[in-house]
Amino acid sequence: MDGAVFDMIDPQLPQRHLQDQAVAWLVRLQSEEATDADRAGFAAWLALSDSHRNAYSEAEMFVGKLRRPALEAWDEQLFKTPSRSRVWARWWVPAVAACMALLFLVFFRPASTPLSPDVLKTAKGEHRRFQLEDGSSVLLNSNTTVRVAFTEQHRGIELEAGEAFFVVAKDPKRPFEVHAGLGTTRAVGTEFNVRLRESTATVTVVEGVVRVSPSPRSGGGTVADSSVEVSHNEAVSYSGSDGMGSLRRSDPVTSLAWQRGQMVFNKRPLAEVIDELNQQWDRRVFVAGPRLRQLPVNGVFDIHDPDAVVRAVERTFHVRSLSLPLNILVLY
Repeated sequence: MDGAVFDMIDPQLPQRHLQDQAVAWLVRLQSEEATDADRAGFAAWLALSDSHRNAYSEAEMFVGKLRRPALEAWDEQLFKTPSRSRVWARWWVPAVAACMALLFLVFFRPASTPLSPDVLKTAKGEHRRFQLEDGSSVLLNSNTTVRVAFTEQHRGIELEAGEAFFVVAKDPKRPFEVHAGLGTTRAVGTEFNVRLRESTATVTVVEGVVRVSPSPRSGGGTVADSSVEVSHNEAVSYSGSDGMGSLRRSDPVTSLAWQRGQMVFNKRPLAEVIDELNQQWDRRVFVAGPRLRQLPVNGVFDIHDPDAVVRAVERTFHVRSLSLPLNILVLY
């Protein structure tokens, strides 16, 4: 495990309460990098008293419950009042912290594999323009990965995650295709934006015309069945669950604000705002409770100051924030 992570959950820290130490040991021992020295230290800690052993047994029980998704358990304990609420109140902060730590170790550890020349990538908070060999260019939003596959007959891009804006050099003999999720956007010479969030992709056209079709691998029928032609200031979304959406007008001032260094929200649910925030920020933000996640947010924010969004949410909706280890922030 990374040394910085161990520093934050070190069970030997004297200021930690017994419950915190128990949770810290639980996190450490479940790491694949736990050493024999760690296990010997745990055995010595466990042997100190019955209180130590009871604390560790309780930690296992509560963290085990939090392995339903972490936020589901968080909601249950914040918004319900079971008869054992005092016991939960003692445990929910260290238990949630431990669960988040375990999730981080599994899902958010940085990749060590170097990028190949055909992979373009930005880190969180980074925005970067790349010039492609055919004269086209691609501007990557924060936390975005694209894979380039050009041949003499075809220009292919795979948007694996994030958001990208393409300015396509005209070449009728070599169609330009962007694969994102379960669909493909085909252009010859145009300017358009593709955004991928989980399984939903949104294509927005600034100039020219593109054709958006379900990919053959999606099993969504033929191109002729459901392909959509998208023109200037129009957008369409598609996903594996909902298929191809309806064509709609698009306001580039809002939808492409990230290119100007802004985040613009117009009655957007807080859950969607936080999703945007998590794309731009090294911190991982969670919202506890379905009511909070549906609150509408309006405003224009500096994309390089995501903390301003959190401050505005706290002031506007009178919510609180809780900082946890591993750079996690919870709004509740």
